[in-house]
Amino acid sequence: MEEVKKEDRRVRRTKKLLTQALTQLMQEKQLKEITVRELTDLADMNRGTFYLYYKDIFDMLEKIEDSMFEALDEILARHVREVPEKGTIPILLDLFSFIEENQSICRVLLSPHGDMNFLQRLDEVLREKCLILWPGMKNASESPEFDYHYHFIVFGCAGLIRSWVNRNCEESSASMAALTDTMIRRGSLH
Repeated sequence: MEEVKKEDRRVRRTKKLLTQALTQLMQEKQLKEITVRELTDLADMNRGTFYLYYKDIFDMLEKIEDSMFEALDEILARHVREVPEKGTIPILLDLFSFIEENQSICRVLLSPHGDMNFLQRLDEVLREKCLILWPGMKNASESPEFDYHYHFIVFGCAGLIRSWVNRNCEESSASMAALTDTMIRRGSLH
């Protein structure tokens, strides 16, 4: 049993090193320009190790994004039915804390070298989760005004997050949550 835990820790460490190397390379070039050899050389491991976990660079990025979306799902699930009562600050604080912990990968995902489908997927996942977690939104979601408002908030928040991570998360997660909440509420006023 103890051996399995050591192996799991090694696997996590290996994947973390590969992710750090990919993040560094994506700051310099497009994903399609990155080779497995280049990635594994930077991570100081052999190519065979990479292929134990991933088919190719695109598969690796997809799995990284999948884990990001799983974490986002957990954050949203913790705040089920809470937003109408407590406002958006608790969920935004959790979101900004997560982004701060993962700022390097968030920075590249939202950069010109990132996966352009990431924002589209984020939009779809957030919309689906919001409609599931907050059923009261279902009726409102059928109006064109809701659609515009929703996209304004999602892509405005994405721009705000991009700016924040590009500034190395200088402001605290709490400050960013409060700022975002204020901006969302101002955009909601008629």
